[in-house]
Parts: sequence; structure tokens; C-alpha cells
Amino acid sequence: MPEAEQLEAARRLATHALSELSRHDMSSSTSPPCGLPVLLRRCLQLLPLLNAGDPSLAARCCRGLLASLGAILSRKPSPSLLPSLEVVAESLVFSERLRSYLAMADCAAPEGSRIFTEALPCQGVHQLTLELVCCHFISSLQDEGGFEVFLSALSWSWNEWQGTPEISFQGALGLIHRTCLFSLPVVVQAHLLLLASRCISDQNLDLHVHAFEHAMNLYVRYLPALDVFNRTGGTKIPWTSSVNKRPFSCCIKDATDQKLRSQIDGLRSFCQLHSGDDLPTNESDIDRLIEENQHILHEMFRQESTVVLKDILLNILCCAKQEEVFASDTELSDGIICLAAVLRVMSSSLLHILHCFSQMRSASDKTNVNYTTLCMEYNVICEIICLLGQHEANELHRYNLLDIIGMPVDRKRASVLMLAHFATLSICCVRRRIGFLWKRCVVMMIMSVNLIAEEEGLGTFQLSTDVSKESAVFCNTEERTLEVSERAKAITSRYETIYKFHKGRHVDGDGNSLGTPQKRKSGQAFFECHPEYSPDWNDLMDFVECEEVVDEQQTENQCCIAAQVNSISRADP
Repeated sequence: MPEAEQLEAARRLATHALSELSRHDMSSSTSPPCGLPVLLRRCLQLLPLLNAGDPSLAARCCRGLLASLGAILSRKPSPSLLPSLEVVAESLVFSERLRSYLAMADCAAPEGSRIFTEALPCQGVHQLTLELVCCHFISSLQDEGGFEVFLSALSWSWNEWQGTPEISFQGALGLIHRTCLFSLPVVVQAHLLLLASRCISDQNLDLHVHAFEHAMNLYVRYLPALDVFNRTGGTKIPWTSSVNKRPFSCCIKDATDQKLRSQIDGLRSFCQLHSGDDLPTNESDIDRLIEENQHILHEMFRQESTVVLKDILLNILCCAKQEEVFASDTELSDGIICLAAVLRVMSSSLLHILHCFSQMRSASDKTNVNYTTLCMEYNVICEIICLLGQHEANELHRYNLLDIIGMPVDRKRASVLMLAHFATLSICCVRRRIGFLWKRCVVMMIMSVNLIAEEEGLGTFQLSTDVSKESAVFCNTEERTLEVSERAKAITSRYETIYKFHKGRHVDGDGNSLGTPQKRKSGQAFFECHPEYSPDWNDLMDFVECEEVVDEQQTENQCCIAAQVNSISRADP
């Protein structure tokens, strides 16, 4: 039982809010009052308190809320309704009691005044939430303008005039989880994912890790829609279609279902028509794309990351052009649309996670609590990313990733695994002319490069592959006057990039070597193993060393590539 003063204050606020709600005609075609979301939120927050202390006023509050909601849901869908819909949806997601109050009040109303006349009493708890979700989708996508905003969101760019949603990031995630209990249309699920990516979120690391994990689970669920990767094993894919879900169409009104199907068909046709937009054709397109995404590149290594990223994207474009490029009328499934929405949430969450990592990192003291937490969370992220390792490209989509990304694919290193995965997928997107998914892959590759840069910025995360801090900074050879052949310069530049991300000597934060030096081998063996080797490379022998190490898996000595091209900068001109 609430205290008398608290209850009296709640009574006054609820009475005023109900009075204001009754003054507005929600069913009219005019835009709802700007203060409607505030009034709805106030009534929804006060309802549990009133129910405990003043059941009569609580029942009146329920009736007022249901009347307003009924009017909103029955009127012509409009973007102006979105804030009110988001307020109510978030309140229902977080409060089971609130859902029960409204469902029971609706069932107790006279038959002619019920909002959910088709719903059974046991379904009313869920039907209100699903009706709100459908109304939000329909109101957001009223015409081609709404379709264009949706497609733009899939591609990462976003129109600022849309503003910030009333629902919180946590509320949007809760709505996604709750609707997963039903066979929600895939495109509507994509809409909710894009809504979550627009929400303002705090720096709650656990929440973003949770969002990243859920997005990865959804990603591997919808990945077969592309027919690019084959699953090679591992644990059972979560959230598979084998999960018994409640029928969706049974929980919404027939009129809502018809409107929903019509909007989904229109959106799918629009995405199909414009799926080939914004695909790269030349180096200028690559430069423009990188420039558009400069703000999400790692701040400490932005210049170096830009060089590496451009090289990778140009290699991808070159590789894609060597294969047959399919026509733009390639069938675009709902699963492909949802994949792009999933990647938007995944990249947004990872961007926040890396920002938290940067804030938590302490270069001077690696024994503090922040650093310990950082390493633990980093390992969690790596475990999530390693789900990608359970999927290998099929025979039609296997490429020389060493030539494309400039480093061998190490499946034990999550950042490199993610880079290789989305490099492969991006080639497919260019060939099949799926522009919005291509852009999402580019952003995920940026996140991969950011993760690699974060590892190098920390010196070492105790990874299986340790990279020295110096390897993250490219050698500036513009001021050198080395007399080297043009062929040698090209190959040097090539392996300089490989070296930046490949395994160097294990060093501490001050650049001091840890452990005993490895036995050195000539670089000749390495060059002769390369598929593009030619005698023209011999003038580089003096600038390359190999380290002989023991491979525990192969139980034999092998030569570990360590192309240390930085020796060139010390050579006599």
C-alpha cells in the first residue's frame, strides 16, 4: 500500500492527465497534440500505484488509456502517431502487470466498445503489443518517402529529420525479444531492428554486448538466405525456425493484417527496384564511401585504417568484376533485407563497445579493475564473433583472401575472421547487385579494422596473435630516396600492409622484446612458396626474415611468416 502523500500526488497527476486526454479527439485526421506522449507515459506510470491504493481511479485510468489507444489504432496511420505508439509499446514491454491491467479492463468492457473484439481473453496481453508494432510499421511506411527512409537506414546513412525515437534502446531491444515469441513477418522484424539502431543509448557496456550477441544470433539464422556460406559445424544455431512460435495472424485484427501485408509487398518491391543503387564502379566511389564513414574509423589510427580499408575495398571490387555480375532483378528475399538490418544493429553496438573499451583502457596500469573487465568483455566479444567461423564460403564464393585483405585468415583471431567473412560477403553483394547490403558489409569491415586497431592500441590483449604497437603505424617512405625498381616498390608496399597486421615479435608497451629471440631464416623459402613468385622478387631478399617456430598442431617446425619490411627504411640509399 503506497503512503498517503504519495497516493494523493498520484491521484492529482492521474486526474489531470485523464482530463487532458479526454479533451483531445484522437480519432480525427489532424495530427495528435505534441504533448500526447507525455500524457500517455504519465498515466501508464501511475497505473500500478493507483491500482494498489485507489482501484476505482485505476479502473478509470485504464478505461481512459484504452479509449485513447483504440482511437489511435483505428485512425489512418501517420508518422505523427509514432511517438505515442513508442511510449505505450515500451511501457508494455517492461511491465507485465500493466499488460494484464489493460487486457482485463478491455475484456470487462461492453462488447461493442472493446478494442480487441477478435482476441480471446488469454491473448489480450500480447495482442495490444503486436497491434502497436504493426501500427508503427504501417505508419512509418505510408508511401515511397517512407520506403526510401527504410532503405537509407539499411545502407547506414540516416535522415536526421526523423528525430530520436521516444522508445529507449533497452525498450527497443525488449520489444524485439518479446516479438520473437511470435511468427512476426521478417520485414517487420527488420523494422524493429532499425528502430533500435536509431535509439539514443547510454554507455552501458553489458547492454551493448547483449545487443551484439542477439544480432549475431539473428545474423547466423538468416545467413542461409544468401546461399553464400555453408555451415560447417559447431553448436546449434539459436533462434532457428524450428522453435515453436505462436501464430502471428491470430493475434492481430484482420484489417491490421491486410494493411500489413500490403505495406510489406510495397516495401519489398521498392527495395528490389533500388537494390542496385550506390554500388561502386571505380576508385572514386570507394574514396567517397570511405569519406562518408570517416567518423566511425578508429580515432587513433584513422589515417592508417583509411589506407588499409581502401586497399581492401579496391581488391574486392577488382575480384567482383572478374566474375559474372548478375542482373539487378536478382530475387531479393525478406531474409536479405533483415540481414542488412541485423548488421546495422551489430555494427552500432560494436561501435559503442569499442568506444567503451577506449574509455576503460589504462595504458599505464594494466592491473586495475577496468583493464581486467576490459579483457573479460573482449573475450566475450571474440566468442560471439567466432560464430562466423562455423560458416565457410561454398565453392562458388571462395576467393584468395590473402590477396584481398592482405593477411592470412586466422580463425582463432576473431577480428581477422570477421574481416575475411564480410570481405567474402561483400564480393557476393557486388556481383548480385545488392547495394544496401554491400554498404553494411563495408561498415562491418570498418568495425573489423577498428577491432584490430584496438588490439594494437592496447599493445596486447593476451591474444594468440600479438602485434607490436609500432606495427599499427605505416612507415613513411615518401622522404626516402631508395633506388629500388618499380616492381620491388610495388611488392614492398604489398607486404608492408601484410606486416602491419601480421604477427610480429612479442613486445611490451615500451617496445622491449619479451622472451628469447627466435632463430632466423632466409626469406627465400617464403617467397618461393608464394603463388605469384618470380625472380624479379630477389632484390627483396635482404629485407625479409622468417622466424622458425614450433607449430603445436602440426608437431613439426615450420617457417612462420614475419615479413618485416621495416628493414627497408634502414637500408643505405
